[in-house]
This record gives sequence, C-alpha cells and structure tokens, in this order.
Amino acid sequence: MEAGRATIVASAVARLKPPRATLTHDAPAAVLAPPVADALHAEWRGLPDDVVARVLVRLPVVDLFRLGYLFSPRWLDIWRAEPLYLHDRQFASPRIAAADVADAIANVLELHVGDGVQFVGVQGENGSDDDDDGDGGGGNEVVGADGHDSGPGVAVELEHEAADQGGGVVNNSDGGGVAGRRRLRFPGGVGADDGVISDDDIYDHDDIPDGGYEIGRVYSFRVETTRWRADQLHRWCAALQRGRVREVTLANLTMEGHPELPQGIRDCATSLKGLHVFFFTMEADHIDSLVNLRVLGLYGCPGMILLALRPESEIRVLTIDFSRLVDVLVQTTRLRSLEMHNNVVQGTVVVHDAIQLRKLHLLPPTRPSKIFIGEAPSLRSIGYLDLFNTVFVIKGIVIQAGMVLHPPKMRSVRILGLRVNYTEMGHRVPREIEQILKCFPCLEKLEIMRYDEVAPEEGLLKADDEHIYQGNNFFRDLGCFSHHLRWIYLTAFRGGKYELALGKAILDEARAGTMFKMLHPQGSYTDYISNQLWWALEHFRMTTPNHAVRDRHVSVILRLRKAGGLPG
Repeated sequence: MEAGRATIVASAVARLKPPRATLTHDAPAAVLAPPVADALHAEWRGLPDDVVARVLVRLPVVDLFRLGYLFSPRWLDIWRAEPLYLHDRQFASPRIAAADVADAIANVLELHVGDGVQFVGVQGENGSDDDDDGDGGGGNEVVGADGHDSGPGVAVELEHEAADQGGGVVNNSDGGGVAGRRRLRFPGGVGADDGVISDDDIYDHDDIPDGGYEIGRVYSFRVETTRWRADQLHRWCAALQRGRVREVTLANLTMEGHPELPQGIRDCATSLKGLHVFFFTMEADHIDSLVNLRVLGLYGCPGMILLALRPESEIRVLTIDFSRLVDVLVQTTRLRSLEMHNNVVQGTVVVHDAIQLRKLHLLPPTRPSKIFIGEAPSLRSIGYLDLFNTVFVIKGIVIQAGMVLHPPKMRSVRILGLRVNYTEMGHRVPREIEQILKCFPCLEKLEIMRYDEVAPEEGLLKADDEHIYQGNNFFRDLGCFSHHLRWIYLTAFRGGKYELALGKAILDEARAGTMFKMLHPQGSYTDYISNQLWWALEHFRMTTPNHAVRDRHVSVILRLRKAGGLPG
C-alpha cells in the first residue's frame, strides 16, 4: 500500500508549485570571499538584524536546528519573526534517520511557534503607538489559535532595511526612530463576487493588522514522504493551530483506509487558505468548517468532495485526482480553476453561470462522456477535449463535423488542448478539429495530443508521402488562424502518416510568426523517423502555397515532450 500511495503522491506533487522551503537545497553553492586576516572571530555576533534574517531564512532547517544552541535570544527572536516554510524534504539533507523525521518536524514547529502568533504593530515617530490613548504601550498582541487576542506579548524590535524577495525585515525609514515591520510576500485582495479575481490573489493577508508584522507564523507546512504516527500528527496540528498556518500539504502513507480529515487541520479554520490532502476522507462539514479556504487539492480522497463546487463555497482553485466521480456541476460558483487528473468520471461535466472560471483542465485519463459549457465569460483555458469519446456541447449546441448550424463563439478562450485517436478517427481528424476551432476565434495556443499508437493501416510517415489533404482547404478563413493563433503543438507525436498529414494541413494556413512544434514522448522515436520527418518537411516547404512557411517565417521544431500540462 505504501509504495503505491507514495507513487501517487510523487506524481501529484510534481504538478504543484515547488515549495519555497526547499529553495536552499536547489540553489548553487555560494563562493565566499576569503576572511580578512585581522577580523575578529566573534564579529558575527554584531551582525545587524536584517543580515541575520537573511542568513537564517536560507539555512537548511536541519542545520538551523542543530545550531540552535548557538542562538542568542536575539537570533532566535529574529528567526521566529520570519514566516516558517517547512517541508519534510528539508530533512533529507543533511540526512537524519527516517524514524526521527516526524519528531524533528514537530520540534522545529514548536520552537518557531512558541505559545502562539504575536502581532507587533508599527510605532509612531516618537516611539509611541499610533493609538490615541497616548500611554506609550507596545501594541503587541499574542493571537490565539482561533485568531483572537489572548493577552499581551513580547515585542521584538527590528529596525533595518528591507530584506530581499526571500522575506525579511523592512525599514519604514521616513525619518527618526521608526520600528521596523514585516512586508508580507503573499499577495492580497480576494474579491467576493464582483468580476474575476487575479491569478495572484489566492492568498490574501487581511487577517494581519495594517502596518504590523508577526512572530511565530507558519506560512507553509508540507509533509509528503514522511511516515507518522497519530501522536506525532497531533503535535503538528497543535503547533499549526497556534502558528495560524496558511497552507498545508499532508499525505497519509501509513494509516489504513481513508481516515477523516484530522480535527487538528479543521481547527485551523480561520487561517488556512490552501489545503492539499492525500488519502483522507473529505466530508461536507469539513469543507464548511474551513471558512477561509481558497485552494483545495484532493488526491485519492473519497467523500462528498464535489460539494466544494457549491455556490456558497469560497474555494477558488480545486484539484481532484485519483477519484471516482459522477456528474460534475460547476454552476453559480466562485471557482476560478478546476483540474481533474486520473479520475473516472461516469457522467457529464457541466459549466454554466460560472463568471469567474478561467481554467477547466480534464487531464488524461479523465474522460467524461459529455462536456457542456454554457455561460462562462472568463474561461481562458480548456484541456483536454477527447474528440473520440466525449461529446462537446457549447451553449446547448453539439459541436461536430458537418454541422449545419453556425457554431457559437467563445471569444474568451485563449488556450485549448485536444486529445485525438488517429486510429479510430482516421481522415475525420482535421474536419473535427476545424469545427471546434470555429468556436474559438481568439485562440492563441493549440495543443493536439495523440493517445493511440500508430496502427498498421496508418503506417509510419515517409519523406516522399503525398500531401493527403492538399487542396481540401482545411482551416481556411478561421478567425484564430487569421489573427491570433501563434503556438501550435502536436504532442505525443509518434510519426504516423495521419499526424504528418494534419501538420501539413495546419501549416498550409499558418501565418508568419507562428511556432509549430512536434513533441514526441521519450523512448518512442527513432533516428529513421526523425530523418524521414525532416526531409518530408523540407519538401513541404518548397511545395506549399503558404509563403510564410516557404520563406521560413513559420518556425517548425521537433522536440522531446516534457512532462506537464498544456504548453505555455
């Protein structure tokens, strides 16, 4: 069970944004200047606070913890004033025993969080608070796990210039003695229902007093490969609750079945903005309790997960992986991005009256029987439409080759991914694609992915193959080809004759400035096919009526396919 789950976790986290906590491991080693001969060995104790902060945030957490006995109270306070980004991969180098990792994670968490998050307010120019009471109080507040004040705290005075993008202490230097404050690195401002929110507005920081900073805050906590016990999980959750954690990624690799989402995670309701969980059961009341959740990833999680799509849900980004689903309804929702990977969908995906939805990605092998898209004025990216197994409906009209009705237009869509079975569809492929492209006149990027092998009746391409579709006028007078379409990809390109024929039909209509790439999967290509393709394209350049291709104003590239989603 563990090996299978570990594989699923590894494939899923590869699609997530790399954790900031591990940047130190990935950065090249720095070349340091030789020490000055007469420098005092203990001069490091006199480093200003901002320099200390920059050192501590870049130090691997295991080294940081091992060097803890060297910390003066001042250094420890500076470290605790930095938001904590903790990832279990940090404990792999320098290596500690696998059995000790879970306890080490708890120790680091508890050391950083202490008794709970402290808010520290900015003082006025004369050292007094901005409050009108004039009592000269510190403006420091210890915040309990529920986000409310729980009494006075201890201030840490930080008065130095801004740290770099890695986070640090910033100076409000507009005159005399002004106490420093933290400039939070998370963007802010999630809107409610008015219009489309920005890509950068998933994590707001409206729970932090304006002009202040925090001590003991946990921004990101990711445990993806560590085996843990229930008592260790309890320690983590208690510290995360006190540290008002913003983002949690938690994989269950050892507990049998699919236990309920830990109560300790649900108790972080007022602070948690992002949650990715593996092999837990997620129920409706769990989602309801996380009132500020904006990003949710569910991987191998049974339960009522589709309730995350309800109109009252605040979730903006939803990822569902390794699940069995029936009808998926995205309607009257604030959802901005829906991604479904490796799922079995026994029904229809419906998108209607979703004014904020920008991305709908159903990645292989997710394959619903029907995709219905109604009112979605902000939808920009769709992938991957299966042209053989899935019925595609836009605003009530079935999109298919040979249809008499004028297809409806979706001008908001800029990126489109299609999946094609050349063996089953044969010569229908270009006409089917052409009919779909009529719906997207403003398309900028198109990916056509092959998911079948080259059948004997198709055969491998040859340099002297005739242009099967020459004179058929495929893709002529399409709005996207005339004005917008610049990036075209044939992915999982296996060197079949139908693939080459489709590429020629597309290039006959490509305009200057277009980039046409054929991306083949690793291990499925031979030098023979590569040479045949090169000669076939060179011959095509000389015979095509398209001057942009003949004059090499269209880039044609053959390249190995990289892992990931839609190109660009």
